[in-house]
Amino acid sequence: MTPPQKAPGKQAYTSRISRRRWLTGETFILGLGRPGGFHFIAGQRIRLLVAEKERDYSLIPGELPGEMELLIRSVEGGAVTAHLSRCPLETPLPFKGPGGHFIYRPSPRPVVFVATGTGIAPFAAMCRSGVKGFVLLHGVRDGGELYYRNIIEPAAARYIPCLTDISSPLPTGAFPGRVTQYLRTRLPAEEYDFYLAGRREMVAEAIEIIDDQFSPSRVYSEIFF
Repeated sequence: MTPPQKAPGKQAYTSRISRRRWLTGETFILGLGRPGGFHFIAGQRIRLLVAEKERDYSLIPGELPGEMELLIRSVEGGAVTAHLSRCPLETPLPFKGPGGHFIYRPSPRPVVFVATGTGIAPFAAMCRSGVKGFVLLHGVRDGGELYYRNIIEPAAARYIPCLTDISSPLPTGAFPGRVTQYLRTRLPAEEYDFYLAGRREMVAEAIEIIDDQFSPSRVYSEIFF
């Protein structure tokens, strides 16, 4: 696994949109050209400056050299996501960064990554940077929202989709319920390093479960929305 590195200082940059790929009716990947001299650690984020508004997004190393990616969920009525979902390719995007401390820290304890929705982005970044051997829980509505499964599952010791919509057949190895239900009822009692990324409610509930059932585990968290 890749050890953390010293984070660069925050600076202002401008990138351009290189590609856009829709994953669902609400979620898309935005490819950005990497400005010269810009470096980041997997798990860090940038702050986009769009329509006089600022929004933070976790950065993912791109599929192509010189590219980086954002995983974006389009928000109804959201000026920033509406712009990012429709603006032409090559549109310039000013941003600041990188920032944040939600980065992988090597440890002798087993590692459990827990994500909901687009909170999977920092874990996808870690996988593309060489992190392996973790347990990952990804909480979504259905199998169509298991973003970046193709790169995360091969790197994981165990990959567990946690699906709340069980009206359709479950994917192989999926758990019918929320990530917090899995933590409470299925994860063996042990001391872990937990990394939590996603909805505020999930993070708060997961921390309560960890304090109760997995003390003295270590917890790192990132609130997405």
